[in-house]
Amino acid sequence: MHHSTADLVRQQRALTLAQACAAHPEHFGRRPRPQKLPMAVWINEPRPESEP
Repeated sequence: MHHSTADLVRQQRALTLAQACAAHPEHFGRRPRPQKLPMAVWINEPRPESEP
């Protein structure tokens, strides 16, 4: 996320999952998909303004 490589990493993960599924379909109940990218990433998520 920090270096704008998240889409590339997700694409590579999708390829790896597809190759693993093709090599060992018995390990998968359905076709695997990489997780969706988060909308926001935090180290320390800021508190809402309503909290003291």
